[in-house]
Amino acid sequence: MADVPPEVRERLEQTAQLYDAAAAELDDAAAHARRAAEHFRSGEVPRGAAHAWSTRGHLLAAERALDEQALEHRLRSQP
Repeated sequence: MADVPPEVRERLEQTAQLYDAAAAELDDAAAHARRAAEHFRSGEVPRGAAHAWSTRGHLLAAERALDEQALEHRLRSQP
């Protein structure tokens, strides 16, 4: 990337960080979903529900990071 201007490089790094953030949220969502399943299987409904809601929260956070990237992309895309 030696021939990429610094401002473009900075924008690409910001984009990469958004995707890293979305991936981390999705990893956390998966972990909570697995934990929710464990709790429901053992009859621990309140704990299962708590992890189920955490799953949803992490999915929403990932969606926000991806939405931010989509909104940024719309400014650079040519019709």
